[in-house]
Amino acid sequence: MGIGMLLAPGIAAADPSADAAGTDVSAHAPADTRQDDHTEKADEETDAPEDNAEDIPEDSAEDEAEDEAASVEDEDTDAKTGHRDADDEEPTEDLVDEPVADEPVADDPVEDNEVDPEEPAESPAPVATLTDTIGAGGTPAPVESPATWAVLAWARRQPFSTTTAANTSARHTTASSSTATPATTVDVRDYGAVGDGVTDDSAAIKAAEAALASGQRLYFPEGSYRFAQQNPNGGAAVLLKGLSDVTVEFAPGARLLMDNLDAAGHGTSHGIRVEGAASNVTILNATIEWRTRPSARSFGDGFSILGWASNTPPPPGWTGSTGTVSNVSLVNATVINAPQTGAIFMGASDVTVTNFTAIGTLADGLHFNANRRVTVHGLLAQNTGDDGLAFVTYYDPTLPWTYGPGDGPFNQPGLGEWNNGGSVATNITVTGGAASGVRVQGGYDITITDVTVTGKEFGLQVNSAKATGPGDWTSLASRDIAVSDVTISDTVTGIVLATNNIDGTEASMWWDFSGLTISDVTIHNSRNWSLAVETPASTTSRFAGVTLRNIHAEVDADVGPLGGGNGGILLASLRDSVIDGVRLVSVHGSDINVVGAAQIRSQYSVADLPSSNLTIDDLVLEGPGRILIQDIAGLDVGTVASHGANSAAIELFRVKSASFDTIGAYLPGRGNGAGWGVRLLQVHDLDVANIEVITDDHIGTSWWAVELGGGNPAQDIAGAGVRIDDVTYVSGRDATDSDIVVQGGPYGPVDWYINATWLHEGEASPLWRTGLWGDAIPSLTS
Repeated sequence: MGIGMLLAPGIAAADPSADAAGTDVSAHAPADTRQDDHTEKADEETDAPEDNAEDIPEDSAEDEAEDEAASVEDEDTDAKTGHRDADDEEPTEDLVDEPVADEPVADDPVEDNEVDPEEPAESPAPVATLTDTIGAGGTPAPVESPATWAVLAWARRQPFSTTTAANTSARHTTASSSTATPATTVDVRDYGAVGDGVTDDSAAIKAAEAALASGQRLYFPEGSYRFAQQNPNGGAAVLLKGLSDVTVEFAPGARLLMDNLDAAGHGTSHGIRVEGAASNVTILNATIEWRTRPSARSFGDGFSILGWASNTPPPPGWTGSTGTVSNVSLVNATVINAPQTGAIFMGASDVTVTNFTAIGTLADGLHFNANRRVTVHGLLAQNTGDDGLAFVTYYDPTLPWTYGPGDGPFNQPGLGEWNNGGSVATNITVTGGAASGVRVQGGYDITITDVTVTGKEFGLQVNSAKATGPGDWTSLASRDIAVSDVTISDTVTGIVLATNNIDGTEASMWWDFSGLTISDVTIHNSRNWSLAVETPASTTSRFAGVTLRNIHAEVDADVGPLGGGNGGILLASLRDSVIDGVRLVSVHGSDINVVGAAQIRSQYSVADLPSSNLTIDDLVLEGPGRILIQDIAGLDVGTVASHGANSAAIELFRVKSASFDTIGAYLPGRGNGAGWGVRLLQVHDLDVANIEVITDDHIGTSWWAVELGGGNPAQDIAGAGVRIDDVTYVSGRDATDSDIVVQGGPYGPVDWYINATWLHEGEASPLWRTGLWGDAIPSLTS
């Protein structure tokens, strides 16, 4: 039987070692390279195509489409991510068939291890004299033209009387506690905004925006400011274009109420947009909410920041911004029901996001494309239509933009600081919705820590991708990424590491993730795979440079319907990597699979398998499943242990040039069928210091503590150069045999030996026995 290796639920798991010889190993997760960089300039016209999660061709890569461009079409979350929904069916692919072996034959042996910025001073009561005069008192004011309100705002600044002038000055020039020096305040109410949630404040807000200059503050007092204008100038309710040293501040209880969906229910603008060149821009305590949830993913981010993703000036054809954006702070902000992302930053430097909340956005909660030096401290993303947090930068050797010279997302010609380099994200909480909790694609030098993900399709995803069609995205393998202190619960797959449409024959920039470290992770009840390295179904597939350390996965009886992986662990195609302290605890038949490529490499004999150069230690499975190490060479292994396997505990099949300190099988063969402690099938140049098999008196239809075999004329002999220095076997049976079997005949092992001691505690008088088998028995010295 083969091992189901697809990253989608509903796939029948298969047992690699039971099928007919020659079945392929498939770690392939149908992958789509589409990324969700929200550049979905959707709905510029009236009807942008709606995204459909069913259109995803492949399963392991969700895409990051964000609302970057002012004219990019909508895409489905799933279409962009390339992942199927939990309900979609995936084709079943078998891992590998075990060899058809001759009947094992053996002679009896010869016995012998924040800023709560202060609320701006409210205008004292005397100001009412002036505001009443111009019709901006407690009752909704008539909607005047922006020009009228500009004149009135100018009039407010004039010295009408000593008392009135003083009060007017307090209202217009009071400095926020968050600013270093007093700055002129532009109050939206001074331009006619009412803030009652009913009156259309669009004209007033745009008038206040027009009055704002560098060095000033735009202020929203308490209230709900309804913005109903569709397709506003600048593509946003508030556009800060080319402004520096500015603050946008919302008083407690203030919110911008976006009410400008078109007739189809699609978004027509951003909430707040910042365009470069700009520096020292601060947005405080802002809440932006779309009054009606959009009918589809479409145009409009809560916050959209567009700079220029390069140290060199934009080329003449670029029209999206006049230059870079730097030193942007988004503090205590909330976005609800945005047609695209909660917030997206493109081409910005020195970004700080503190205590950001995204609820019900149709794309990502918080997205970073081609920035540098980003700091995120505190993100809550709930029920987002795509990733909760995404660091994504695309690749093109020459073209700096993806859709056109007017907006992001940006491409980079390689990996460097503009691949979100020098970024740190901490205190991340993501619950519900589609795609990934956290995603890194085309990233460089990024640290993410203190992460909790619940109820997403994927907890954490790190991937590279090659576009294969319109709407797809291309990204290089990330480098120097550290993710730690992560808790993942109730996902389809906990951790996904993928190379989408990259088969390993390309240059290493596509599949070498050097410096990627994922550590201190707890995964609970993932329905397909707890952890999966997913590569195309190829015998040449590669994923290099990762360290997986201290990862604990559990699958209990309360998990939902299981997919093909049964909540297990799939480590396929790894090269030059470290697996240290990976443990799976499952009440189901969940396996740990370590395989050399996404398909069995039958073009190689075992002796010719290329080295994977893996270091493995403390790899542990507790439950009825099996640890399978297959079709792989170049292993340096410390301890591998299985507890309570239903059939075989640990199986090495087509393994070459491997050394093990300890292989432990504890209470294996719990089922009623055949049972094994450790199986060594078609192994070459294998050194094992210790094998421990500890069991009770339970036996199914058959039982072997250790088997060396699997040789057959169609594949390979049982082994060559096999050195087992010590087997310790203890059972509760009333028996005397070693329960060690070695294949004989022409396909049996050559150049091998096994040294063993065993004890059957069910004997009337238990006795330790010893045996030494082989045709290359070493000289034993005392």
